[in-house]
Amino acid sequence: MTDLRMTAHFDVPIEKVFELAKDYKRYPEWNVSYSEVDQVTGPTDMVGTKFHATMKLLGRPIEGWAEVAEVETPRLIKLIGTAKDGGKLTVIDRFTPVGIAGTDVEMQVAYELPAGMLGKVADKLFVEKSIERNLRHSLENFKALVEVKEPVLV
Repeated sequence: MTDLRMTAHFDVPIEKVFELAKDYKRYPEWNVSYSEVDQVTGPTDMVGTKFHATMKLLGRPIEGWAEVAEVETPRLIKLIGTAKDGGKLTVIDRFTPVGIAGTDVEMQVAYELPAGMLGKVADKLFVEKSIERNLRHSLENFKALVEVKEPVLV
């Protein structure tokens, strides 16, 4: 399995960050790898809840299911997914409060491509760098979305 990690600091309280992170239907708004999340089977912060998604990897659609494997509100979400073609994915998002109204976020992605040795070679040649770019871009999008200030009506 390939394992990638990225961190960022958000200038909003942990509860606001966690609220967006557990809203799987909104993943396509910020996560560049998700093109669609069309089914969620239960409460998004409950172990056992599943969601069906279509992701993109190098322009190719990948369809599958992810399941909430672990939740510690508002500090951790762990998802385990399996693609229809056999790929595997584990995502762990950790949230740490900082100061009065800040949050440090760590996103960890571990994945295994299908196709055995051929998949491993493709991963090392170009897939890992693509996923790393997508993760960085998604984290930037997530930060921008969660830090949006609500307009004040006068």
